[in-house]
Amino acid sequence: MSISKINARLKKAALKRLGVPGYKTTEIAGFYMNRVDDASRREKCFYSPKIILMVQGAKRAVVGGEEAVYHENQCLVSGIEVPGTSCVMEASPQTPLITLSVDLDIGAVSQMIAEMPLEKISGSGLCKGLAVADADEGMLGAFLRLVELLDKDGERDVLAPIVIREIYSRVLISPMGRHVREFCTVGTESNRISRAVKWLKENFTKSFQVEDLAKYVNMAPTTFHRRFKKITSTSPIQYQKALRLHEAKRIMIAESAGIAEAAYSVGYESPTQFSREYKRLFGVSPKQDISK
Repeated sequence: MSISKINARLKKAALKRLGVPGYKTTEIAGFYMNRVDDASRREKCFYSPKIILMVQGAKRAVVGGEEAVYHENQCLVSGIEVPGTSCVMEASPQTPLITLSVDLDIGAVSQMIAEMPLEKISGSGLCKGLAVADADEGMLGAFLRLVELLDKDGERDVLAPIVIREIYSRVLISPMGRHVREFCTVGTESNRISRAVKWLKENFTKSFQVEDLAKYVNMAPTTFHRRFKKITSTSPIQYQKALRLHEAKRIMIAESAGIAEAAYSVGYESPTQFSREYKRLFGVSPKQDISK
């Protein structure tokens, strides 16, 4: 089946479940659907390890000073959690932006790398957090099968993990393969930075010394700091700050927490400092944000 025919079926199947704009979890664990109607939408976000297929529309992902633009029938892959900005470029109520995404299970992919006859990663070249490439018929077909499984209760639980593993395999043998292998292969510098990011996510409320985090991932402090910023486009301290502010925003909106409560819960000692840094990141004060 041609790319255009598979894409047409994907659009029809996705819109059947995306009657209104929004980010939707599905009956398949780790599989998500998203619809956006507003081409002016722009928001601060964290790109978590994911494989995102653009079914319709276009987006620009901005991390640091670099951009990754992906259009219809292209995939964006994030190998590590990085703070950035998501900018919708093409969307309307008549022709909404549609994406399908699958969580990138680092452990599962690492095991697949050990089993697959892929060339050994050479050198110490670092990968940025995001990569974009065209999706071929095989990748589009795998996503289509995943969407179709949503309507097959008797088959979904058994077949969905197999299809997701196929998607991982297709990424690994695609132009994005080295990007993913670099983050998922133990011992590479990108993988060490990934371990540091995991520690920060699990301990973002705690104070830490960069030297101690560098030691944790077996890197010299100066090398660690340089490599961390190269991959994430920010320093470890600023990364932790972004984690805290995004989590504070979530609990204020989702859990109706007060500003001071949110500030203290994510590790800030001063609500005033929290509000100042919140506005610097999101462009509005916490009070303005929660009153929208």
